[in-house]
Amino acid sequence: MTRRFTNLQTDLLRTFVTVVDLDNFTETGNVLGRTQPAISLQIKRLEAVSGGKLLNFNGKRIELTAHGQTLLGYARDILRLNDRAVANLHDARILGTLRIGLPVDYAVDYFQGIIARFARNNPDVLLDIRCDRSAALVDALHQDTLHMALAVTDSMPAPHVSLYWAERPVWVCGPDYQIDPGRPVMLIAHPEGCFYRRRMLDALNAEARSWHVSFESPGISAVQNAVMDGMGVTALTVKTLLPEMRILGQSEGFFPLANIHIGLFYKHVNMSDAALKLIEQISEGVKTFRKPTRAGAA
Repeated sequence: MTRRFTNLQTDLLRTFVTVVDLDNFTETGNVLGRTQPAISLQIKRLEAVSGGKLLNFNGKRIELTAHGQTLLGYARDILRLNDRAVANLHDARILGTLRIGLPVDYAVDYFQGIIARFARNNPDVLLDIRCDRSAALVDALHQDTLHMALAVTDSMPAPHVSLYWAERPVWVCGPDYQIDPGRPVMLIAHPEGCFYRRRMLDALNAEARSWHVSFESPGISAVQNAVMDGMGVTALTVKTLLPEMRILGQSEGFFPLANIHIGLFYKHVNMSDAALKLIEQISEGVKTFRKPTRAGAA
């Protein structure tokens, strides 16, 4: 029996992704050189080809359906591969400025290594790297002051995420730290708004355990040092544990924490050849670092 193939046209996918990234049909038309009715028609054509409704409208806001969310991750991958292929076939020179956001509340060193190798191999690309809290990085991406960002988020899928993976933070303390069940839990934490902090407080509050934030810092290194200095307990991902740290478990009154999610965020409409090449390398690196999930995939 001959299998019948359905082709997803890149021009329709580009319109779909741009509408999602810009949250506006008129702006999408301006960027792609088409009228607003033409943009609407292309979305309808893509819905017919893909077999389901892609977008809903909530007032002036455009929202993805479940079908649209599933397609979005594949669409970003297809467009990235298409645009990288075209750049390579035309022997495009990789240059420009890239504004990249890296999270201070995650394993930033690993991704710095990937970006450093990219910089050495592409000396004509100027890098502008900003290290900040994940929430600030995602806000900066939405405001177009960053081209891409690696960031921790509460749940997935999330706007502008290309791929992501989940990790379960673990409770840790210094090697000689003693838990006193008669006193509040001394917490070492990132500032308000941090997802690790929220996981810790939710877990302690669920067990009706009293707590006190004894040390607070936005940077992962400061949190690690405070743990090693015996100032309290905290939650870290396995990649950010130091060898001497001790993992705490249920026998000591510390129950498992909920997952966090880490994602690669970007708007395809803002991507240069240099940005797409770096995204490709980060994506490959993530495959060896963690098993990623394409945005929208089940």
